[in-house]
Amino acid sequence: MTTADDSTAPPVATYLRDDRYGLRAPVPEDAEHAIAWYEGAFPISPATAGKLLSEHETIPWGGNPTIRLIVVELATGDVVGGATVERQDNRVGKLVVISGGPDRSGERAQDLRAAVLRLLVPWMMDELNLMVAQIDIPADESILIDAATGLEMVEAVRLRASIARPTGRVDLVTMELVDRTWGTRDA
Repeated sequence: MTTADDSTAPPVATYLRDDRYGLRAPVPEDAEHAIAWYEGAFPISPATAGKLLSEHETIPWGGNPTIRLIVVELATGDVVGGATVERQDNRVGKLVVISGGPDRSGERAQDLRAAVLRLLVPWMMDELNLMVAQIDIPADESILIDAATGLEMVEAVRLRASIARPTGRVDLVTMELVDRTWGTRDA
């Protein structure tokens, strides 16, 4: 495996990285790692992932209403997650952050998703000039809720007993950040 800084690896965005993780645009080879970045409830095959990437990832970063990013562990170059930003009317951005592996809600997965959230929310608000950034978080994922709260996101909606867990059902919380100066700033 190549590291993220290796010249043969796809480039990680310099403004979307911290000391552990970096985000980059998808490449066709990412189809082999769909288990890490695909946001669906059920896994997809590499062939299906390849088709998805070839059909949906043809519009560069800013022009597509849905932006897909791949999360790379910088030390190893491994694909460890993914994120999508779905823009609605270039005002509201709905964020989904995925951590690969069978336990998408465990502590390691929450740490990864929290790190990505800290990278993406400021980027969404500034670079994409969004009025609102939103993310849905199961109420028992305290690490991710703390990260959202640290970004000044607030609870906007709570769907009671929406998520099934082995121990019972938990609420689904929509956290959002509203740019109250949106539309009043100079372009």
